[in-house]
Amino acid sequence: MRCEQCRRKIRGRGHTSITGRKLCDRCGTRLHGRTAGAVAGGGIPGARAVSGWYARAKRAMGRRD
Repeated sequence: MRCEQCRRKIRGRGHTSITGRKLCDRCGTRLHGRTAGAVAGGGIPGARAVSGWYARAKRAMGRRD
């Protein structure tokens, strides 16, 4: 199965977006971060910033979920 965002092969556990798209871990993490940034009221710049922060924090903690 391939990620519907970046077209990379999904290895391990994939993510399913609210719209039903199948995403790889990287794209799923970015989507969760961007959603949190948008909900927090940061608009598009805030959503992008939070997605990068979330991805780095998750990687630093060694989390794979």
